[in-house]
Amino acid sequence: MPIYYYPSFSSQYLLYLLGILIVLYAQGRVSSAYNKYKQIPNKKGIRGVDAARIILDRNGLQDVRIEPAKGGTLSDHYDPVHRVVRLSSDIYYNASIASVSVAAHECGHAIQHKVGYAALSWRSKLLPVANICSQLGWITLILGLFLFSSFSSLVYLGIGMILVVFLFQVVTLPVEFNASTRAIAQISELQLMQDDERPMVRSMLKAAAFTYVASVLSTLLQIFRILIMVLGRRNND
Repeated sequence: MPIYYYPSFSSQYLLYLLGILIVLYAQGRVSSAYNKYKQIPNKKGIRGVDAARIILDRNGLQDVRIEPAKGGTLSDHYDPVHRVVRLSSDIYYNASIASVSVAAHECGHAIQHKVGYAALSWRSKLLPVANICSQLGWITLILGLFLFSSFSSLVYLGIGMILVVFLFQVVTLPVEFNASTRAIAQISELQLMQDDERPMVRSMLKAAAFTYVASVLSTLLQIFRILIMVLGRRNND
């Protein structure tokens, strides 16, 4: 197997490192916000499960169940197939700012599902393909770049898979931002929190939303890195 030296290796490394740093920063930011606001009880003493039930019922979603999630911290999600809002233990049982914020956000997804929010539908359709591409994209690309003496069609397949993942992440952005907007509106309209608590809700949800922005930025940097790799590989062919 031939070994190639790319003059742009330092650029590849910097892009890879920058992508990791962006994701780590976003994860640290949401963890910090969550750890802060889960320690602050909301003044009405409403648990996450109670807030979720109120929001769902008021929006005609009595058939949507609420269950404790089997995962750990921040494993909260809405399952559109089984019509279930699953909340992690801290969110489900506790009556903190974070509990109501996260529960309301997941209910925002349930409301999106009910009203036929287009971006959620696109995301659901892309999800199974994106899962496969996220697992195989880089493997396919590396095989194409390094295991063949000529420029392989596997490279194009790998790039295509990574672009599918990027598209999925881009479509996810409006879904998450819209769910947070709906969450804030529901908390306000149903008076689940007092006025002076709502800025904390926005801060919590903004930190969570930034993780999705970070994923998009990180993948975009990796795409630039791929272009450098491919151009370097072509110059050596």
